[in-house]
Amino acid sequence: MLLLTVAACGGEEATNQATPTVLVLPPAQGDVVPTLQVTVVSDDFAVGTPRVPFVLYDGPNRVSNAQKVKVTLFDLTQNPPQPGEFVWATGYNDYAVPYWVVYPAIATAGNWGLLTQVIQADGKVTEAQFVIEVLDKTKTPAIGDAAFPSANRTLRSEPAIEKLTSDVEPTPDLYQMTIAEAIATGRPSVVVFSTPGFCQTAVCTPVLNSVKAVHAQQGDRANFIHIEVYKQFNPELLLADEMAEWGFTSEPWTYVLDTMGRVAARLGGQVSPRELTAALEPLLTGGTQ
Repeated sequence: MLLLTVAACGGEEATNQATPTVLVLPPAQGDVVPTLQVTVVSDDFAVGTPRVPFVLYDGPNRVSNAQKVKVTLFDLTQNPPQPGEFVWATGYNDYAVPYWVVYPAIATAGNWGLLTQVIQADGKVTEAQFVIEVLDKTKTPAIGDAAFPSANRTLRSEPAIEKLTSDVEPTPDLYQMTIAEAIATGRPSVVVFSTPGFCQTAVCTPVLNSVKAVHAQQGDRANFIHIEVYKQFNPELLLADEMAEWGFTSEPWTYVLDTMGRVAARLGGQVSPRELTAALEPLLTGGTQ
């Protein structure tokens, strides 16, 4: 995930700066081995059931053979931290970097600890801990909020597609309409804010590819829009107006809007075609969530 205080995607290092990963929870017991590390690939979490995506590492190697991941929530305002509910994470392997997503129920703002217990293919159980900062309210549009009717640039206002995107293989359909126009169609919309040409890791670069894949499957049943993070590439990078309008301090972000232009899903960091399709499909039949 790119933190927009820097000029290029910092990947794992930038993400760790945004989300503390201090080990603060009780140590592993029994046959559980605390050898894994976690990289959180999003930010801007708020009270409720935030989507928390993460990647598991065993030293320098990504964990790809995890069968199940159990996540236990810890209230760090208590001393010692007390365990709360546990939930099973959902894994997504249809992405360049396999990742997991959990939606913990969080009642109050502050720092919350998450303990992951990973059951690997050989039956070994390993453990990792991380911390997320939770706000009372997100800085960016939340689920149920009306999306900003942005007047982003399109191929009508800027015919040179290389000025609209840093994607080396752009799909022109993603630059045909403004967000305001998409909302007015009465169809669901997928809006992705990303800079594929300036993201330097496999964690965030393929997000736009996921959007392209779902667009190819769904066609005009929904609107698909890519907002490039930068409105100018040379001689220096300048942030697009929509990044400030929507309140983003990181990227990539993928938003799914219902037929009324309200936020139905907000997906920070990685999103695979399967996860995006699952967020979009209910809107194609029912209109709103």
